[in-house]
Amino acid sequence: MPRKDSPRERGPRHIRLLEYMLDSEAWQSLDPVARALYIEITRRYRGPNSNNGKIPYSVREAATALNVSRNTAARAFHHLVERGFIVAKKRSGFNVKGRTSTEWLLTEFPDDTLASVNTATKTFMSWTPAPPVRSPTRETQNSFNSPTGETHSPMREPVVAPRRDHVAR
Repeated sequence: MPRKDSPRERGPRHIRLLEYMLDSEAWQSLDPVARALYIEITRRYRGPNSNNGKIPYSVREAATALNVSRNTAARAFHHLVERGFIVAKKRSGFNVKGRTSTEWLLTEFPDDTLASVNTATKTFMSWTPAPPVRSPTRETQNSFNSPTGETHSPMREPVVAPRRDHVAR
């Protein structure tokens, strides 16, 4: 009889995307590349008390896996961080002995790098979109279309003649 913790007993590896996360404003605001990147990072998570907070994934790896440019992959990482789905625990770097990828923490799960018992932060659940920037309306502008109400050009300073009574030192 197989042990309870054996792979055969647990079934095949899988990734769960829970309904509360998919319904969150943060998830709804993600583009398809960022959603696919989240799934790719989650594929490297090995379960409770394993490697959350130590999940290596670089922009180059993401670009290759998602078949997008490095700029698009970097933008997807930025969106995931900004909305609270992932946190960089250890930044990447180059040195004489080699390269290391950034190590990520999935906020959906508890941090495995901490010795004490902790809970998942699920930061993405409290994310709200920034209010749109409103441009000045006609009522807030004066007849010269200046949003500040001033009529002189802010780029020009009044011309001041140099004084000849000062000696350069």
